[in-house]
Amino acid sequence: MRALVKYADGKGNIEVRDVDIPKISKPDEVLIKVHACGVCGTDLHIMEDEFKSYPPVTLGHEFSGTIVETGNAVMKWKKGDRVVCEPFTGVCFRCETCRRGWVHICEHKRSPGWGINGAFTDYIVVPDIFLHRVPDNVDNITAALCEPLAIVTHEVVERGELGPQDIVVIIGAGPIGILSAFAVKENGASKVIVVDIASGAALRLPTAKKLGADYIYNSDETDVEKAVLELTNGKGADLVVEASGASGGIDLAVRVVKKLGTITAVGIPSRDEVPIRWGVLTKKAATIRFNLSSSYTAWDRALSMMSNTKIDLSQIITHRSSIDDWEQVFNDLIAGKGVKAMFIPKE
Repeated sequence: MRALVKYADGKGNIEVRDVDIPKISKPDEVLIKVHACGVCGTDLHIMEDEFKSYPPVTLGHEFSGTIVETGNAVMKWKKGDRVVCEPFTGVCFRCETCRRGWVHICEHKRSPGWGINGAFTDYIVVPDIFLHRVPDNVDNITAALCEPLAIVTHEVVERGELGPQDIVVIIGAGPIGILSAFAVKENGASKVIVVDIASGAALRLPTAKKLGADYIYNSDETDVEKAVLELTNGKGADLVVEASGASGGIDLAVRVVKKLGTITAVGIPSRDEVPIRWGVLTKKAATIRFNLSSSYTAWDRALSMMSNTKIDLSQIITHRSSIDDWEQVFNDLIAGKGVKAMFIPKE
């Protein structure tokens, strides 16, 4: 089979290669035929050598598929089941975080797509413990959005402690920001405000509007702080989702959150040290929640939203391609000419 492989450390060093179909080697594993796999920002960072990987390794971790073979100890799953999979297959289950149930931040984690072979290919082998069943009314391509939606569900709805009728500001209209707009609206937010800079405004902000945003602002053209205060009668937002990771976005989050409000940090900064108005946050007695990845509970909640929503989530997908087009797809995403891309194996 063909796979998109990071074959060596360093910038670039990615190509489509012929690889063997993986085999089940443990009794709790399943072999899955991949239907679709989304391109994550992590994949782009791996290409730029900005995210640690362990080459040679097949990229891709946001996938849906059908089970074609099961190990001897697999009881819950059978051939033909449509599934998605938490990307934590290399966790140790022994460290403190694993023992507390937080396997997604295991210090020894080696996930598909960077630590072990991923799903930018035709087949993948994973342990059955991380599988979730795709509802019958969710199509194969849309199902591959479950991983980023599970991240949003955990980091925004669960960790952000979204309340009924909350006013939410989302800073950054990438796939995570757009899915955040969808998730908070589906979970009872009264007003959803999405903000992005000019480079993302033309394509991403209208997509955010389609998926649940009530208000969209280009921060290069609008005084967003003033607009938020007007919409909230001077109070500020109950919940701010910082999904940009940019210094300007982080500063805006501090300025628009209300007293006793919450900022949930979703975007990952390009550098570790970022200026922040600590005194302003102190005077507001605001809460900041830092996050990484997704919880076990978030996956079934994300699938439930997919199954029960009236919104067409596939509107976020701008590219449906094979891995043969990977360079064009990656470059389009980096240049802001796309929102979410899916690699779909050829039949």
